[in-house]
Amino acid sequence: MVGFEILVKLKPEKRFEFLQTFELMHICVDKKSDFVGQVLFEKISEPNCFLWTEDWKTGESLEAYRQTDQYRALLGAIEVLGALINIRTFTLKEE
Repeated sequence: MVGFEILVKLKPEKRFEFLQTFELMHICVDKKSDFVGQVLFEKISEPNCFLWTEDWKTGESLEAYRQTDQYRALLGAIEVLGALINIRTFTLKEE
């Protein structure tokens, strides 16, 4: 499996809209794809700083997702709601 993380710092007044975006993106993922799941974390010491993670079965399926309008819309929403700090892709070790 592979995953990616998006670290974002939000404008405080855009927090609710960002959380709505997270929920909407979860609903919109093609359930027939190799999507495994997503999780959102907030940094306790830094309010409105979030780590968005997604897991995919294969690197190919993740790359295909990154070419979609949905992924581009996510990045566009982040630009409007705050600042993109970092994007990182990683391999998940299976047990």
